[in-house]
Amino acid sequence: MFVWMQGNSFTRIATIYSGNITLNTPCLRYFNGVKWCLIGIDRAEKKIAIKLASNEDLNKNKFMPEVLNKVSTGKSYVRISNKNIISEISKMLEKKCNGDKFIVSFDEKENQIIIDLNNSIS
Repeated sequence: MFVWMQGNSFTRIATIYSGNITLNTPCLRYFNGVKWCLIGIDRAEKKIAIKLASNEDLNKNKFMPEVLNKVSTGKSYVRISNKNIISEISKMLEKKCNGDKFIVSFDEKENQIIIDLNNSIS
């Protein structure tokens, strides 16, 4: 009997490089029209939150400008570049980030993407 294996075409994945976090194609749907985000770190749980900042949030000055991170989108990816944040992630992982891949989930209530640093992909 065949056991069907999970594919990766629809798996949401974050790849953390030395200078940016890149989210794959399945994550694009959350970034429709989003140009800015906030990034939070939970050191105890080893998780990263990427909170989407909508145009409405920005127009209402809901977030201080100094906590916003620019979002770059391509046809098949989302990229957030911030070497300071990557440095903090490297400290949590106790190693330099160089293409490390992690499973991503989406918290609809908080409108944020969660990267679980405990759930890496080989």
